Amino acid sequence: MFLVFSLFFMRVIHVLRGGWFLFLGVLAIYLLFFHRLADRDLWSSHEARAGMDAQTILDDGVWGLPRLYDGRLEMQKPPLYYWMVAMLAWLRGGVVDAWAVRLPAAGAAALCILLTGIGLGVGCKRAQAGIITAIVLATALHFTWLARIGRIDMPLTLSVTLALGGLYLARSRPPQRRWPLLVLAYLAVAAGVMLKGPIGFVLPAAVMSLHRMGELGLPRLRHWRIGSAELAELGVWWGVPLIAALTLPWFMWANRATDGEFFRVFLWHHNIERGFGGSNLRANPWWFYLPQFVGDFLPWSLLFPWAVWWSYRRGLWRTDAEARFGLVWFLSVLLVLSCSRFKRADYLLPAYPGAAVFLGCIGQHWLGELAPRRRQLAIASFAGLAGIMATVWVVRVEWQLPARESYRDYRAFAARIRQLAPCPDEVVFFRTEAHPLAFHLGRPLALVVQWAELKARLLQPGTHYVVTPPQCAEESRLYLPGIRLERILGNTDLSGGEHERPLILLRCVR
Repeated sequence: MFLVFSLFFMRVIHVLRGGWFLFLGVLAIYLLFFHRLADRDLWSSHEARAGMDAQTILDDGVWGLPRLYDGRLEMQKPPLYYWMVAMLAWLRGGVVDAWAVRLPAAGAAALCILLTGIGLGVGCKRAQAGIITAIVLATALHFTWLARIGRIDMPLTLSVTLALGGLYLARSRPPQRRWPLLVLAYLAVAAGVMLKGPIGFVLPAAVMSLHRMGELGLPRLRHWRIGSAELAELGVWWGVPLIAALTLPWFMWANRATDGEFFRVFLWHHNIERGFGGSNLRANPWWFYLPQFVGDFLPWSLLFPWAVWWSYRRGLWRTDAEARFGLVWFLSVLLVLSCSRFKRADYLLPAYPGAAVFLGCIGQHWLGELAPRRRQLAIASFAGLAGIMATVWVVRVEWQLPARESYRDYRAFAARIRQLAPCPDEVVFFRTEAHPLAFHLGRPLALVVQWAELKARLLQPGTHYVVTPPQCAEESRLYLPGIRLERILGNTDLSGGEHERPLILLRCVR
C-alpha cells in the first residue's frame, strides 16, 4: 500500500504545480478536521459540559460565570472556550450543537497548521521546512483526533503556538516591525490563561526561558545587563502587565462572586492539588509522556530519535536556529508537564508543534543532501505516508466512528425520557453525572449523591423521575424502604443491549 501511494504521489508531484498544491492543502485540512465533524454525538464529558455552559450563557444572558444544567457554576476552567461556543451558536440561531462545540478545536488545529507552516516558510524563509512541518503536524495521530473533539487543549495549543511564534520572529525584526508580533504574542498568552488558567502563561514562559538560556548560557550576576536587554527586546516589561490587565480582573471578580470558592476549586484543587499530588486522583510516573508521545505522534514519532541523532552528527544543533528552537519547545513542554503528578495524554498537545518544527527543519537539511532522483523518491514517500494517514482518517470518520454511535449515543435515551417527563418536569441524576445525557435532556435537572437527599425528594407529592446506574437501582430497595421505584427504561434497551455507560430511568409516584 505504501509503495502504491509513493508511486502515485511521485506522479502527482511531477504533474501538479502552483495553485494545485494550495487546493490539495485546503482539501486535506477539510477532510482531516472538518468532514462530518458534527455527525456523531457529544461522546466526551468535556464536550457536553461545554455545550451546557454555552447554552446557559445564551438562555440566561449571564456571560461571567457559566452554569451547568443542574445549576452548578462552572469552576473547573476559565470561560473563554465556553464563550466561543456560545458565540458560534448565537451566530447559528442560538442553539448549541456538536458543530458549535467542536468548531473552536477544529479551527484552532487548522490555524496551528497554517501558522507553523507560514511561520517557517515566510517568516524564516524556509518554504520546504514549513511544508514538511505543516504536513507532519496535520497528520500526527493524536493531533488529528483532538482537532475533532471539543476540548480546550487544542485552542490552548494555538495560543502557545501564537505566543512562541510571535516572540521568536519578533527578535529578528527591526523595532518598528517588532511590536505587532509582540502584541500578538502577549494577547495569545492572555487567551491561553483565559482558556486554562496559569498553564497558559507557564508553558510559553518556560519555553522562551530555556531557549534564551540555551542561546546565552546560564544567567550570571555580571550578565544582568544582557538579560535585561533580552527582556526589553521581547517586551516583557509591558507584555506581562498587559496579560495581567486582560486576565486578572475576571479572576478577581469570579472569586468575589463565589465568596472565594472559585480560587479554592479552580486554583487550589484543579491546579495545585492535581499538579503536586494533593488530590485523590491517581498520580502517573514522571516518564508517562515519553511512551505516550511515541504512540500519539505516530507515524512521525518513529523518525524523532533518528532526527535527533542525524542533526547531532551534522552539527545542526549549532547552525540551525529554528531546529534548535523547535526541539527546545518540545522538550520544555515535556519537562514542565512531567513535573506534574497528574498527567493526561491530551495535556502534551502544546508540545506537538515544536516537535513538528524540529522534524521539518531536519527534513529540509536531509533532503538537501540527497541526489535529485533520491530526493524526488524521498518526497514522494513522505507524501505517500501522509496520504495514508489522511486516508485512514477518512475511513475512520466515514465508517468506524458511525459504527460506534449506538454504543455511546445518548440522544435517543434523552428523547424517550422527555416524552415521559416533558419540561418543566425535573429529572434527578443520582450518583451519575452523564453530561452527554444531561445536555440532551435540557433543564430542569438535579444532581443528587446521597440516599437521604434522594429520599427527601421522593417523599414529596408528585411524580419523580430518576436516572441512575443499574447497581444503584438495585440498592434502592435497601436504602429506600417503603418507597416504590418503577423501572421505566434503560439506555441499553435502545442500543441493542450494550452501551458505554448503562443507565436506568426510574419513576416514583407519590
